[in-house]
Amino acid sequence: MNKGDVINKFELTKTQTNKIERFVLEIFEFNKHTNIIGKSTLENIWERHIADSLQLSFFIPQKKSKVFDLGTGGGLPGIPLSVLGYDNVFMIDSVGKKIDFVRNIIKLLSLSAKTQKKRIEKLDIGKADLIVSRALAPLNKLLSYSLLHSNKNTTSLFLKGRNVYNEIEMAKKNFYFNFETFKSISSEEGCILKIKNIKTKRKDD
Repeated sequence: MNKGDVINKFELTKTQTNKIERFVLEIFEFNKHTNIIGKSTLENIWERHIADSLQLSFFIPQKKSKVFDLGTGGGLPGIPLSVLGYDNVFMIDSVGKKIDFVRNIIKLLSLSAKTQKKRIEKLDIGKADLIVSRALAPLNKLLSYSLLHSNKNTTSLFLKGRNVYNEIEMAKKNFYFNFETFKSISSEEGCILKIKNIKTKRKDD
């Protein structure tokens, strides 16, 4: 999937395309001195990072939804979603360099997204409608993070790879949850893992 395919697939306007192009340019520049994304993924960035992030929009119908991007890193998936018109995105990371980069992008592109330079466990900005994350941690850990910031209606969307079903089996030892998997459009082995109703298992369950 090349840049043109991504623009068509997500029906990006000229303004949205320009903003994502600028974001990509800034990633390339930043990556010259600090790895904000893996160097090997730079050559197909529109598929590996932009399309990968934007596909979450298929599962977030309301543009006003309060979205927490846990461990945002270089602003993925939060920045592409924000460009798409989700105007209540909170991007969370504890690494100062990464959050500084993301803050600069938000300003540069005139986005409404917000940042939090905090550990996920210390976050105190209410509950999310949607929790999203990619390449942050195994599912077991992600569920414990999500539980901290969820109410009964919260949906979590995690971008996962080939080990997703192993991760699900491991997580079932500690949590109850409902899940669905959807094939990724950006990776042969990838999927979107949609999770609701997370509850911790008691020792005697």
